[in-house]
Amino acid sequence: MTRVLAKVSLMLMVCCAVVLGNALPAAADETPVWEPGPEWGTAEYTELPEWAAATGCDAGEQWTWTSDQGQIAWRIIPCAESGAAMGAGMWDEPTGRELGDASVFDHSDDRVWWLPTDQQIVRQWAMDQDPEREHILVRVAVSCSSDAAAQCAQESSWVSTEIAAAMSGTPADNRFDLTLVFVLAFVGPGMLWALLVLPWRLILALLRPRYTIGDHPPRVQDLTTAVRWARVRRFIRRIAWGLALAGVLLGLGFAITGTSEQALGITAIAALLVGVLALAYKVAPPHPVERGRSVALNRTGWRGVLGVLLSSVAYALLPVLIAVYLLALAYDEIMPGWPVTTGSQLAQRPEPFARLFYGWGADTGTMSLGFIFFVLLPGLMVLFALDLLGQRLRAATVADALARDRRPHYLYLRSFDEDTLKMPGLLRRRGLIGALTVFRRVRFEEVLVRQLSMTGPVIAIAPPGAKLPPIGAARASFSNDEWQAHVEHYARTARAVVLSATPREVRAGFGWEIDLVANRMGHGRVMVVLGPWSKPQLVNRWRQFCQAVAHLPLFTPMAMTWVPAGVQLLAHSDRQGWRAWGARGRTDWTYTMAVDRATREYLPDWS
Repeated sequence: MTRVLAKVSLMLMVCCAVVLGNALPAAADETPVWEPGPEWGTAEYTELPEWAAATGCDAGEQWTWTSDQGQIAWRIIPCAESGAAMGAGMWDEPTGRELGDASVFDHSDDRVWWLPTDQQIVRQWAMDQDPEREHILVRVAVSCSSDAAAQCAQESSWVSTEIAAAMSGTPADNRFDLTLVFVLAFVGPGMLWALLVLPWRLILALLRPRYTIGDHPPRVQDLTTAVRWARVRRFIRRIAWGLALAGVLLGLGFAITGTSEQALGITAIAALLVGVLALAYKVAPPHPVERGRSVALNRTGWRGVLGVLLSSVAYALLPVLIAVYLLALAYDEIMPGWPVTTGSQLAQRPEPFARLFYGWGADTGTMSLGFIFFVLLPGLMVLFALDLLGQRLRAATVADALARDRRPHYLYLRSFDEDTLKMPGLLRRRGLIGALTVFRRVRFEEVLVRQLSMTGPVIAIAPPGAKLPPIGAARASFSNDEWQAHVEHYARTARAVVLSATPREVRAGFGWEIDLVANRMGHGRVMVVLGPWSKPQLVNRWRQFCQAVAHLPLFTPMAMTWVPAGVQLLAHSDRQGWRAWGARGRTDWTYTMAVDRATREYLPDWS
């Protein structure tokens, strides 16, 4: 039994020795794997336990040789990742003048400082340990007899060269790379978008109802193919934009942190990609509907001032939020290598908001993902809400819109239940902050107004009791005794009356407006739109509307069978009669293009 225990103990001792021997570049008796020579004497070994406080690194070691020639100090700090080693180097960065052209390794892997007070050259680099997947921060300080920085760097370079050759692995740069931050800034949210958003969008796209449009030219025009090609051209331009932006960011990153040759090469590639972008606009130009026109946001008075203030605050905070997000990505890389034990140490750091970010959990390497979920996305939603509130406060009244835009107006008549109707938003979103959100729903009225505003202001009557108007047509509120007189005046003087044909029910007020358009308006400039309701609702609402207007001569042709289910818009003039536009899908693309086609063909008659 005693022999068995002795053998087991011996095996355990051998295993521990092997493990310790592989874990550190020094032998178990603390003898370094490199020595400068017998004239330097015996190394003084020092353990650096403070680095064990870093979540991404372990306790360090240092060997120091002293002779009449000066002093050599060799320090190593093992870390789990390159970012942690980079952070450890930043934490212990010496106070001196950095020499940018004194590297002894290829690709400028080492950083070099001249310390004139101590007359020392300090070199720092990282060793990539491929088999162990370890990154060791190496720092070598060598005393010099010369007070010339360049001469001292040249004379002491042999120390770093021999140490790197004696250690396993290859030297690697421990400079902080902005390119990595730029890449992570796009890759992280891009992966989240691909995992959490893209599948749902694909499912919704597949579940989106399809409608029959038939082949009835020129009375009915199918816009499906035109919309598809317009979207393909925009997709090509977006790919070109993405490539050009990536090239510019990489060129900027290498220009700041890389070599001049790398920066020059990336800049040439970026210039080529910018040329590709210009070519993309040449071969795949934007469709006119992509430009659109902003809805009227020019309200005067205290509401307009408050709206401008809220939107300005939202847009001013947006770059701040993005900058903080980039800082979070940067700190997520380097903070695991910081041996922080007290808050006073963090307070002395030159990096902005170091204590705040460290408290967010960057010391555990989990901040970037948590920051996206708990700060970036909620922050964007708050800014989007502020901007939306500001735009609604700035929404123009009818008086403001007609005073600023002297072109003939459109009058939008609809059932008030359609004010909240939304649809898939594939063409554009509201403002920059709206473009950063994951939502793809836009208000139906806003889609119509954006395109109609290309040829004239759009006005509408607000429902009773409405206080904060939505984004869309400029609104006016009137009492029950006077609204009909104003509607009749606006209808008679309008370029065209836009009439919604999918109300929940034709009530007395909307029925009066339909009769006005059919019998008392004095002209036949009419546009009828069918809202993007679900298929069953659309069928029922359209049938109900046709039954309500079948006895009116102006609308009688619409109730006939020539109007297929895919029709989204019909236009009328006394010269051309009724014509229709539609597509097999119902999105803001199809409605916008339908409005564009209708106004182009009927504007001469409506003028």
